[in-house]
Amino acid sequence: MKKKTLIWVLSAVVLMASAFSNPGNDKKDIICWGDSLTAPHGDRTDWPAQLQAMLGDGYNVINGGIAGENTTTIMARQGASPMRLAHDVTIFNSKDAAFKTFIGNNDIETFYSSWNGKRVTPLLQGGWDESGPSQINPCTIGGRPFHLASDSKIWMEEGSFKMENNLYILPDDEWPSTGVLKAGTEIETYAMKNLRGKYANIFFIGQNGGFADAEDLIRQIEAMIDYSGSSRYIVVSYHIYNGIVGMNELEEALRKRFGSHFFNLRNYLITRGLADAGVEPTESDKKALSEDRVPPSLMTDGVHFTTDGYRLIAAQVYAKMQELEY
Repeated sequence: MKKKTLIWVLSAVVLMASAFSNPGNDKKDIICWGDSLTAPHGDRTDWPAQLQAMLGDGYNVINGGIAGENTTTIMARQGASPMRLAHDVTIFNSKDAAFKTFIGNNDIETFYSSWNGKRVTPLLQGGWDESGPSQINPCTIGGRPFHLASDSKIWMEEGSFKMENNLYILPDDEWPSTGVLKAGTEIETYAMKNLRGKYANIFFIGQNGGFADAEDLIRQIEAMIDYSGSSRYIVVSYHIYNGIVGMNELEEALRKRFGSHFFNLRNYLITRGLADAGVEPTESDKKALSEDRVPPSLMTDGVHFTTDGYRLIAAQVYAKMQELEY
């Protein structure tokens, strides 16, 4: 398929989407949970933004993707398995102003998962403001309102990426001169209070680990589906082997459990991705395809996608929504 043909097809998809919009009713909220493969891009090429364009005004696509997060961290933000404070936190406040308090970094554990007791690392790459995709703020801790914030730096050192992630807490109401939040206190995120019971959810998680095996990942996704309060959902599998479980084994387990709700992204990109994007395969692509890997022409850095790649994901999620009559 040539690029012009692809553009025409995608334009037709957007026009067809208007038939599924219902301007007379409230918008249908679609929550997209994920990591950097879902997180917003400044140029609006991320797949949730493109899905919004395809669905039209009858839908409201909410991006819940934050770069670098593993599955238990995403679960903590969504609420299926909340994060808890790993240590006591002293909140300082004066009668004139609340102080932003440092609560942890790479070396000082701040939160742990109520799913498996392991460390949880939210806001690795920002998104903590109220309009951002973390869906954390404003949050409630120990019955009081707070904002969590981060200050992250990423740099190259000896050929590999290094990161320093500093976490802070800011009270939203007046405290006494000092107050203590006890270790083990649960963080009730914005998502937990406001994003349950929405129309549908899309789960595209796992590329950064956070699970022990295929069954553990399935249990985590099941917990997120149950907590969401909606029976409408789509599960998208990640596409690059991360050493935790074999890809074929993982994809087959997800297919057996989630059936028509499951979309095998890697298989689609290998079998149809280049053709649907109108891209002629390079020698590198041919080698990758012979090794059952996603063709590099659809990716920018070996993991993240080109504009064509994200457009394909959006189109396939849209097609899956039509199949499921969402």
